[in-house]
Amino acid sequence: MKTNKKLVAVVAAVAVLCMSLMGCGQKLEPADQTIGALFELAAKGETDPMMNLLGFSSADEVYEAFFEEGAAVAEDTELINELKAEFASVGVEITDEELQGFSDAMNAVIDKVTYTTEITSETKDTTVVTVKVKGLSEAELEQIMLDAANTMSVNLTENLTEEEAAAIMEGDMSVVTSYMQQYLKDVVAGVSALEPSVDSEFTVNCEKLAVEAGGKQKVAWLPADMNQFASQVETSLYQ
Repeated sequence: MKTNKKLVAVVAAVAVLCMSLMGCGQKLEPADQTIGALFELAAKGETDPMMNLLGFSSADEVYEAFFEEGAAVAEDTELINELKAEFASVGVEITDEELQGFSDAMNAVIDKVTYTTEITSETKDTTVVTVKVKGLSEAELEQIMLDAANTMSVNLTENLTEEEAAAIMEGDMSVVTSYMQQYLKDVVAGVSALEPSVDSEFTVNCEKLAVEAGGKQKVAWLPADMNQFASQVETSLYQ
């Protein structure tokens, strides 16, 4: 499973190669700090680092600058609705609260991911930043879900009564729902215990780009290819 906090391309009208500002003498924040703040935003949805670094006046302003659809996209809600629809399609009713617990667990484990940023090449117009990440094991996450599913299967096999089986055959999914609720609890418990264990690194080619921050046009070292950066961050979280 990948993070639901996916950074997409900077809107062209907001972030453009600022040729006219190259010689204005504005002091740029170090590229490793900017990329670190952008990693926090892309991976964890944290807006404070970018606000503090470039002077954005609010979290909404950060989202509007760096996310294609701005802050209006409630990705956690979208994920919950998708999961709820999938369960409902097989007759299982899971509450928003239960699904929120799963979403919260996924977000909390992503918050455990650590990283470092380092400038490894620098010229007047371009800078390369190397990002080293200690991320999560996708195989471990898949094993957690498989173990929870196996436990549910065993419990169904060993504990399901004839009356409950008959009720299911007649379309009563309340028994199955109770087992699925326990499955979600087991997954949440397993995910909550996950710790970052996979080391990886990637490089980011940065250019001087302009963004609107706090009502002012601010020049900063930002990824030359924002879509590639988003993909690199996403891949580094689970491997």
